[in-house]
Amino acid sequence: MHLASRPLTSFVFAIACVIAISSAQAGLFNDNEARQAILELRAQRDKDQEAVSAMVKQLEQLSKNLLDTSHQVEVLRGEIARLRGQNDLLLKKQSELYEKQSFIETTVDERVRKLEPINITLDGESFQAAPQEAALFDHALSLMKQQKFAEALAQWDALLNQYPKSGYLGFIRYWQGNAHYGLGACKPAIQAFQSLLNLKPQHPLAAEAMLSIANCHSELKETKKAREWLQTLLRNFPDSEAAQVANEKLNRPPPSKPDAKKAK
Repeated sequence: MHLASRPLTSFVFAIACVIAISSAQAGLFNDNEARQAILELRAQRDKDQEAVSAMVKQLEQLSKNLLDTSHQVEVLRGEIARLRGQNDLLLKKQSELYEKQSFIETTVDERVRKLEPINITLDGESFQAAPQEAALFDHALSLMKQQKFAEALAQWDALLNQYPKSGYLGFIRYWQGNAHYGLGACKPAIQAFQSLLNLKPQHPLAAEAMLSIANCHSELKETKKAREWLQTLLRNFPDSEAAQVANEKLNRPPPSKPDAKKAK
């Protein structure tokens, strides 16, 4: 029996060895797979870390780019604000320039209007005169109406000095004569009236000038000359109002001389 069981024991032992060897081989195979898996995991981890590092770098670059862009945006905003400020300043200056230009144009227009001649019609005579010239004439005439003869005479002289070829010249001579007459200076008055007649014999005030000359001669007790001027007035301007006055003066009887006997 001992000998019979011996082969069986060897067989079992052999089987056990095979199983042990198979188990050992299976264990060894499992360890290799595990190591391989670990290596693969480590490789994958390294790749993941590299990818993460790359992503981190990209994020850092993007962050930097964003910061740069933000900075540029701020710079652009500042530049835009500066340009807006300059634009507002330019608009303000432009507005001020327009106002100044408008003021200058208005001032120039006013000055030009003051220099441009104006049309004058006086006693049927038409001519052109400077605005200042017309103002001086009107002022001198107002002085005559106020019977400020000396001041008016100075104004007439000033007007003639400033405008020696004035369209008012005949009128100025007439009123000069009246100013002298108002001051009781008959001879200068006669000269002024005669200047008018020499300048323009058919002047609208020529008849009045002749009557005034006759009155001046009467004031000077120059009766003959006074009558001669009255007769000249009637011949030249028979239909004038001055001629009616002249006719009355010529037909007026001379004042009677007092009777010497009665006087005694």
